[in-house]
Amino acid sequence: MTVDKTPNIEERFQQPAHWHWRHFIHKNRTIRFGCCLPESGQPEAIIVCMPGLSEFGEKYFELARNLRDQNFAVWVIDWMGQGHSERYFKSNPHKRHSHGIENDVEDLHMLYTKHIEPNNVGTAPIIMLAHSMGGNIGLRYLAKHPKTFRAAFFSAPLLGLTVTKPLPRFIAQGFLSLMNILAGRSYAPGQTNWRENMRPSPGSDIFSSDPARGALQNYWCLFDTQLQNGGITWGWLYQIYKSCGILQKSETLQKIDIPCLFALAGRDELVDNDAARKIAVQLNQAKTIDFPEGLHELLMEKDEIRTPIIEAITKLVKSACADSHNP
Repeated sequence: MTVDKTPNIEERFQQPAHWHWRHFIHKNRTIRFGCCLPESGQPEAIIVCMPGLSEFGEKYFELARNLRDQNFAVWVIDWMGQGHSERYFKSNPHKRHSHGIENDVEDLHMLYTKHIEPNNVGTAPIIMLAHSMGGNIGLRYLAKHPKTFRAAFFSAPLLGLTVTKPLPRFIAQGFLSLMNILAGRSYAPGQTNWRENMRPSPGSDIFSSDPARGALQNYWCLFDTQLQNGGITWGWLYQIYKSCGILQKSETLQKIDIPCLFALAGRDELVDNDAARKIAVQLNQAKTIDFPEGLHELLMEKDEIRTPIIEAITKLVKSACADSHNP
């Protein structure tokens, strides 16, 4: 259930005007999504926002406002296992598990076919905007459904993990496969249920250097406890590593042929930027843009970093809009 109270938070972080929450059921999975149209009612483009691990739509209200002000419609999905979508374990909804990234790809396609496309009454191009884990899911989606999106922006895409980077792939793959079999539903080492001190120092932690935006995750989790996620399970770690391997295959990447922009955070301690660069150079229409001082949550960073990112997103979208008028 989505909380309807108005939070005591800066207006820029509050729900945009004309925002709507909805749910759909796909293969017995209940998935929440949110959307809003610009004031004109006829968007120039449709932006599909795909959050990262344990994030939720509320965290992206400021971004939705920024994009809506430019006459873009915004849609955001809560992945299975987080936000107000169904959780994997009723006995412990905090555990961030996975039964396979392909299931998230299917949920995204259901959102597109049953809700986004039927509401696109004009010719607005549909643009992907994905962060971290959302980028992994997004690239998998583009390989399977290459004609849906006109362009894609990836913020700190999770295409490799720093924690497994030192290991030869066959060792990491074999170890994670074994742990998935033996303890897939259990927390990985150091992972626990949600607690506020998981992000103890907004503005000076590994996520964001902006105190206000860096505090959003905890703020919303305290305001609405159903948004809380704990750590990852061995099963999630196995599935995301497996998906990274699929995305490193040339037969996967050759199916993706739309303009893609990879924004990479120079101070990222969570995802492997080298893996993202290797994938970007294999795509026909991909470019990378570096933010040397950026931390992992680039879309939640301080204005000196975030403003150029918003400008890069806008430029990508405007280019896609121009191409849609000149096929």
